[in-house]
Amino acid sequence: MKRILLVSCEGLGNGGVQAVIMSIVRNLHKEYLFDILLFTSEKRYYDEEFLTYGGQIFRIPRYEGKNQFRKKIDYYVRGRNLYNNVRKILKEKGPFDVIHCNDEFENALILKAAAECGVPIRISHTHIVSRKSNVLADMIEKNRKKTIENCATVKIGCSVEACKSFYADSTNAFVVNNAYDDRRFNKQRYVNNTVPGLYLLQVGSFNDTKNQLFTIEVLAQIKNKIQNVHLSFVGFDMNGYKDKMVEKIEQLNLESSVSFYPSNADIPQLLMNSSFFVFPSKHEGFGIVLIEAQAMGKKCFAADSVPATTDCGGVIFLTLSDGPKVWAKRIIEEYESENSENKDYDVSAFASSNIMDVYRKIYEGEV
Repeated sequence: MKRILLVSCEGLGNGGVQAVIMSIVRNLHKEYLFDILLFTSEKRYYDEEFLTYGGQIFRIPRYEGKNQFRKKIDYYVRGRNLYNNVRKILKEKGPFDVIHCNDEFENALILKAAAECGVPIRISHTHIVSRKSNVLADMIEKNRKKTIENCATVKIGCSVEACKSFYADSTNAFVVNNAYDDRRFNKQRYVNNTVPGLYLLQVGSFNDTKNQLFTIEVLAQIKNKIQNVHLSFVGFDMNGYKDKMVEKIEQLNLESSVSFYPSNADIPQLLMNSSFFVFPSKHEGFGIVLIEAQAMGKKCFAADSVPATTDCGGVIFLTLSDGPKVWAKRIIEEYESENSENKDYDVSAFASSNIMDVYRKIYEGEV
């Protein structure tokens, strides 16, 4: 049985990348032995489930203190330590037949270590649209892209946009659709307990990219027109962003109209209970939660910065610069036209059961 070392983007929290990783493990654990490398010492949502499939968890924690400046520069200063520790894991815990890197920021160093340790199949997998933020980041990105070109044997991404932005040469990279768990997100298995009124749902880690502050402002605009409206957030806090969300909710007197659920909430049932799914992300490599929402029959309102390939017939794309008022108006129009009823959207192209053959071919060196 081939041994595969998966590399997550952080821990095994209930995020989009982690959902993709776990979909692979659930479907292929009888054919391959999966271990995983994580970058947090904290035990998270999927840790226990992962261990039930027979693999090991290795950890190289990032800086986990409270100093925000130190946290921001950690990526720039931890390279040598990361490289040395990855080499150590590969030598002492190997040999591995495949390394599958899902951590965009550190793919290059990990793949370099894997190449030097003789791992034959080395996969770079991007899940984001790369965003350069400063001169230093630009320099590091150019070097990273060069290293990936030299060290990766396979380059894949969750969308055309992600591949074009992440790789120096995207012509030899290809798209593998993010897989959603079609056994879990199956509306036939759930009772439709849609609550009275307009019920909005957003799922995703609490951070600036996911843009929950914008959603709260949309809610405030809707509440000026419709009193019976509620917004639920599902996710976990990153870098204190939830504090900003709570502050905004209090400023707008929306405490009774907002609920928070942890990452381990029953997301399919929450989707079944909702009127619409809201996703105003500033940028996304893909956005698997939109597929999950449509699998549960929900119409979605998403920022047009999200790849159009997420639309299976149920996504309405809006521009963030138009502001919360325009978003609120569009949501109210759909609600009042009774378009919040469950629909049947064809999401089969993203079903995990249909995508695993692609990973088999990659792991067997056939692509």
